[in-house]
Amino acid sequence: LIQKIGEVTADEMSLASVDWTFAPTVAVARDKRWGRSYESYSENPADVAAYAGRMVEGLQGEGGGVNGIKPGHIMSTAKHFLGDGGTKDGKDQGDAEMSEADLARIHGAGYPPAIEAGALSVMISFSSWNGQKMAGNKRLITGALKQRMHFDGFTITDWDAHRQLESCAKDDCPEAMNAGVDMFMAPDSWKPMYENTLADVKAGIIPMSRLDDAVRRILRAKIKGGLFTLGAPLDRPLSGKWDQLGSPEHRAIARQAVRESLVLIKNENHTLPLDPGARILVTGSGANDIGKQSGGWTITWQGTGNSRADFPNGETIYEGIAEAVKQAGGVATLSDNGFYKEKPDVAVVVIGEDPYAEFQGDRTNLDYQTGDRSDLEMIHKLKSAGIKVVTVFLSGRPLWTNPEINASDAFVEAWLPGTEGGGVADVIVGDLNKQPRYDFKGKLTFSWPKYANQGPLNVGTPGYDPLFPYGYGLTYADIGDVPQL
Repeated sequence: LIQKIGEVTADEMSLASVDWTFAPTVAVARDKRWGRSYESYSENPADVAAYAGRMVEGLQGEGGGVNGIKPGHIMSTAKHFLGDGGTKDGKDQGDAEMSEADLARIHGAGYPPAIEAGALSVMISFSSWNGQKMAGNKRLITGALKQRMHFDGFTITDWDAHRQLESCAKDDCPEAMNAGVDMFMAPDSWKPMYENTLADVKAGIIPMSRLDDAVRRILRAKIKGGLFTLGAPLDRPLSGKWDQLGSPEHRAIARQAVRESLVLIKNENHTLPLDPGARILVTGSGANDIGKQSGGWTITWQGTGNSRADFPNGETIYEGIAEAVKQAGGVATLSDNGFYKEKPDVAVVVIGEDPYAEFQGDRTNLDYQTGDRSDLEMIHKLKSAGIKVVTVFLSGRPLWTNPEINASDAFVEAWLPGTEGGGVADVIVGDLNKQPRYDFKGKLTFSWPKYANQGPLNVGTPGYDPLFPYGYGLTYADIGDVPQL
C-alpha cells in the first residue's frame, strides 16, 4: 500500500510537470510533542526502515534510481538527515542529545533502505546532534551518508538551514559545502549564494574537487531523473491530462489508505459498526471540515485558513457517512455543537487537533484540550440525553484523551485522513445486516500516553508504561470494552 501511495503521488505530480518531491520523511518521532510527528511513520525504527524503500520505489519506480526514472515517476528525497525526530523535548530544529550508536540505530534506520531503493537526494536537517548543526557536520554528511552508506545522489539543505551555522551568512556558506552539502535551498538568496560560492572556490576556501563532486552528483540525478530527455513540461506525454488528477483509481488508493490506518481504541458493547438505517447525528469541529481532516502542509503551509470550497473534489467525514446510510434508508444529520431537533439513535462526534505544520505544532505536553473541555462537555451532554456516542479523533499524534475515551461508547483514532472522508464511513458504518463492510486493520505505531506530561514514550525503552502500547488496535472480533481510565 505504501508503494501504491508513492506511485499515485508520482503520477499526479508528473501530470503537473513536477520532477522532484521532498519525500519520504524517514524521521523516527520519539517525542510526540514534536509538531512534525505526523510526518513520521512510527516511533519504531523497524517500521520506518520497512516503509522508506517502498515509498522511494513508488515515487521513482522500481530501479528508477539506477536505470533511470520513467515518465509517470519522479525523483524522491529522504529527509531530514539526521536525528530530526529525536530532539530534546521534541523541539523542532532542536538538538538530538544522544550517543552515535543510538543516532545510527534509531534515527538512521530509514536511510539505508531508501538509498538501496535508489533515492536520488537526501535533505539535511535544521536540527543539531549534540550541539552541532547538521548542515555543518562533515563526519555525518560525507563520512556516514556518502562514504559508509554509499549514497551517490546529492544532498540539499532544508530551507535556509545553512544560515544557522555560526560561520555562515544567508548568501555565503562554505562550511556547509565543505561538510558535504551539494545544493543549497536558498529560495530568496540564490543569486548572491551562487556568486559567493563561486568566489569561495576561486579563493580556495571551497576545494575545486568538492565543487566537482557536488556538480557530478546533481548532474547524475538530473540524468537519472530524465531532465535532459523529457523535454519542456508542455511537450511531455502526460502533460495536460488533467482528467487523471484525482482519478477514481487514485482516489480508491487514498480511500484504502484511510480505511487501513484507522485504529479502534474502544468499542463498548459493540457500538460499532453503526446501523445504516439508524438516525445518526454527525457533529464536532471536524465533522464537515476537510482542512481539519488533512492537517498541515496542504493548500497552505500550516493548513489553516481553508474552507470547504477549497477542496471541491474531496469528501468530508459527514458526507461519507451520509452517503453510506442513504442507501439503507437511514438519515445522517449534520449538527453544530451537538444540537438536534429530533433525538438521534447515535452521535458521531468528530473532534481533534486544528491543523499545524513545523514548529507551530510543537507542544509542551500532550493534553488534548488544556483548560478547554468544550468537546468533552458536548460528549457528556449527548450521553446525558441517553444517546450513544462514537468519537472519531483527528490528530497528528496520540494525545492524552482519557476523559474523552471514558465518556465515549466507541473511540476511533483517524489520524489525518485527508480528502477521502468516505474511508472512515467504510469502516464505521455497517451493511444492511448491521455487519461490518470493512474491519479495522490499523495498529498504533506510536504509543498512547497514560499521562499528559509523559514526554518521550517509546516501545522497548526502560520504564515503558503507555495507556495503549505500540501495536494496539482492536478489530470487530475483539471485546471492545475498555475500563475507566
